Amino acid sequence: MVDLKIFNPDWLKACKTAVYNPTFLHSIETMKNNRLIQTARSILLFIAIAALSTASAQEFVEGVDYIVLPGEAQVQADGRVEVVEFFWFGCPSCFRFEPYLLAWKVPETIHFVNVPATLSESWIFHAHAYYAMELMGLKQQLMQKFYDELHVNRSRIRKVDDFADWAAAQADVDPDKVASTLNSFATKSKVSQAAHLAANYKITGVPTLVVAGKYKTSPSMVQSETKALRVVEYLAEKVLGN
Repeated sequence: MVDLKIFNPDWLKACKTAVYNPTFLHSIETMKNNRLIQTARSILLFIAIAALSTASAQEFVEGVDYIVLPGEAQVQADGRVEVVEFFWFGCPSCFRFEPYLLAWKVPETIHFVNVPATLSESWIFHAHAYYAMELMGLKQQLMQKFYDELHVNRSRIRKVDDFADWAAAQADVDPDKVASTLNSFATKSKVSQAAHLAANYKITGVPTLVVAGKYKTSPSMVQSETKALRVVEYLAEKVLGN
């Protein structure tokens, strides 16, 4: 077991800020040393996930660590609690949060879902890009890469052809199929449903996590990516009465 007391909190904060700072990442990318990025991320995530897994049971405070939404908490037919992350690919905070989500060992009682937010007109294209990835079965392969393309390489992918060419180069798929999927009725329907869901939950910023349609929290609210995940697990257990 990792003794987290050996790590200086100020040092960890400084490292995290550096490793997920777009300027730092771009300079590393320029030097063609992507392995350093991955190594630094791995070290920090190992520490973060160790902190999450070894954290003692804790009571979190309504209005401080989470917000209660109107209505009843929802439990799925399979007995799991749905946790929704609202995000935007262009959001630096979402970019920093994504590796924590990828490394998170999601409890069996939780069904985790990503939902792209469309709080601004400029966000809508990225929502279409996300659902194109999902519908083509490319989400796991491309989601982190797309974040990196936008925040590390500082690419401005805002057109269908640009995204189709990028995805085709990354995943060895037909760019025409990517473009047609992005513009498809299925993708547009999913984007519309995502916007409706965000409005129901009164999402005003990202990343935001909604638990069982009843509770809302975020890394910015609790000032920590790992604490946000602890709050989510706590709320899921609360919903299930454990």
